[in-house]
Amino acid sequence: MGEKDVLRYLDTVAGIWGFDVVSRVGIITNPATTPERQVRENDQRLDDAAQSFFQALVEGRARRPGLRSVIFFHAQRASFDEFADSAPADHAYWKESGWLDPGVRYYTSVPVNPLYDAVRRAVEWYVRRKIRRDLAGARRPPV
Repeated sequence: MGEKDVLRYLDTVAGIWGFDVVSRVGIITNPATTPERQVRENDQRLDDAAQSFFQALVEGRARRPGLRSVIFFHAQRASFDEFADSAPADHAYWKESGWLDPGVRYYTSVPVNPLYDAVRRAVEWYVRRKIRRDLAGARRPPV
């Protein structure tokens, strides 16, 4: 129950973290009561997913990120850069990974849709501006 929702959620989270999801599989199982037909179906689904994963490794080709992935990457990029003092470990990790370097558009060097590139600039500008305003407001003494 809820298999599709869980897989969609995991796909979203993996995409936010920069993973290229090549396949998803949910299986229904209960070792004590799963009918043999269901066990065979589960095995086939797992084999199909493993083949997709293997094929993606052999091809060595990263897919272009979707708009949502680009937006999340740049929102995180702005956050980890702006919060360098309060989250130094995250900032250092992003810096060492090269994701804070000028011109970086995504976790990997893949083409990014030019329209998404325009959106990412706006997202990153907005997030940085919001963080700076919030930090400035937190530093002001109460009235």
